[in-house]
Formats: sequence, structure tokens, C-alpha cells
Amino acid sequence: MNKHPLADYVRILARGKNASRNMTQEEACFTMSEMLKGNHEPEQLGAIFMLLRVLEETSDEVAGFAQAINAYWPEGAESFDLVWSSYAGKRRQPMWWVLAALLLTQLGYRILVHGTLSHTEGRIYAHEVFTELGLPSLTRDSIDGFSGALAYLPCAEIHPALQQWLQLKSVLGVRSPINTVLKTINPEGAVSVQGIFHPSYRPTHAQAAATCGERAVVIKGEGGEFEVNAERKCTASLVISGQIKEIVIPNTQSHYEDKADSIDSQWLIDVWSGATTSEYAEAAVIRTAALALCAIRQTDDIDTLLTECQSAWNSRNKTCLGV
Repeated sequence: MNKHPLADYVRILARGKNASRNMTQEEACFTMSEMLKGNHEPEQLGAIFMLLRVLEETSDEVAGFAQAINAYWPEGAESFDLVWSSYAGKRRQPMWWVLAALLLTQLGYRILVHGTLSHTEGRIYAHEVFTELGLPSLTRDSIDGFSGALAYLPCAEIHPALQQWLQLKSVLGVRSPINTVLKTINPEGAVSVQGIFHPSYRPTHAQAAATCGERAVVIKGEGGEFEVNAERKCTASLVISGQIKEIVIPNTQSHYEDKADSIDSQWLIDVWSGATTSEYAEAAVIRTAALALCAIRQTDDIDTLLTECQSAWNSRNKTCLGV
């Protein structure tokens, strides 16, 4: 029997306590490229994902996997000013980051959100929020002709296997490295923002972006999304020209009495329209938008951008959502 082309790459990860090692960027890129082509056995897919889970994926592996996936972005994705990943979903607060993205569109920027079509009881995902708010979702075929400012693209439209692999948690029992990698994918030349849940992953994501020559901002976000928790100090990694800078937004207060009490998207409509006021929501939206602007404009002048976003919020078109 001929040896499978991926056998040696599984072996890299599986040679035991002393002989195993992580993949190089090139090895990871080849491995992911083969898997996306379907040139793998189910056993190999599970072995690679779980072995990397145990070893913990490095920035080189994340960069290599992302590099392979990035070859599948549909034409037109690169035309957006900002690419916004959303895979974690929310279970405590509404998706205030959607209002931050909407605010940026009123400053003239076009934003593409990509994420999962998953659904978990008690948690809400971007595709559900976009539907509830009447915001457009795109397909692989429709994205190139889209001229709007804000839209959602399911990761299955980039490659069908990506959504299938995300759903392996129910089979494997734990999340796999694909959950990490999909937050880092980006069309060539585009700017991205990434939210992570575990603070220890922020340097990995930032270094992967730097390795790929990308422009990005990475934060530990509320619920794992790219959204500032207004009750916590936010430390962001800004990736510019292969270099990583740190941006810090202090929290002005540690508790807000007017936080939303559910993930209901009606909160987004009411706060945007001014029907409901929330100091927490406003702070989360403005700080999130300002960090996204840091990525777009490639600057760490956060104070200036916070002021600009506050002004934009005060003068926003309150009638463009949920009507």
C-alpha cells in the first residue's frame, strides 16, 4: 500500500513526547491546502486537529493554515475596507459590535463580516443578528456585485469544509484549531479585526497576522467577539508592516447599571434609534469602532479616534436600522 501524502505531516505531530514538534508555516500551509482539496482521510483530519489541540497551535501554524484558506476567498471580498470575523457568538450581551460596524459605515467605510452558521441554545450568532436587523447576507456568487456598506458572508461560502469542520466539536468533544484559524483569515490586501476569548491567544493571532504581512487589530473581546467590554481595560495588538504595537483603552468605570439584561437584538435597534439609552452600550460601541478605525487607518492614535467616533455617534442617522 502506498503511503498517503499527509502521513508524514501527521507524523510530525504524533511522534511522542520527545520527538513530536509543531509544524512550520510551510508545512501547515501544505497540510491545510491538501485538506481543503479533499486529499485526506477522516482519521487524518481528526488526528491533525486533536494533536494540534494538545500541542497548542503556534503562530506559524495559524499563519500557514490561514494562508491556505485565504486562497479560497471569493472575488470581491478584497474590495471591502475592513473584514470583521465573528465566530464566538454572544450569550450575555447583545452584539454591540454590530452597531460599531454600522457606525463605521456612516464614516464612509465598507465592512464585510464573516462567520459561522452555527446555532447554540442560549447564544446568538452574527448571521442571526443580521437577519433580525434586515442586514444583507451574501453568497459566493453575489459578493462581487454587492455595492452596499455592510454585509455578512458565511464561512461556508469561502469553502464548504470550513463550516463542516467547525461542527466537529459535537464529535470530537472539544473545539479544534479551526476555531482559532478562521478568526485570522483575510482576503489579500484587506484589513481585519479579530476578537479572541483567551488572553493568551492574542499574541498568537497578532504574530500570525504579522507573519502573513497583514494589517489587523486583535483584542480579548466580550464573549470572544471583537467588542470592547466597557467594564474592563482593553489591551489591543495593532499589526502594522510586520510590527506589533499595543493600544490600551482604560475602563472609566467597573460597573454599569444600565447594561442590557438579554441578548435580544431589539436592544440594538432601540439603542441605535435613541429609543433606549445605555452608557455601557455607547461606551462599548464607540471604543470598538475606534479600535477598528486604528486597523483601517493604521494608527495607534486611539484618543483622536475615540473623539471622532463619539462625534459620529452623536450625529448618526438614527433611522437606518430596524425600520
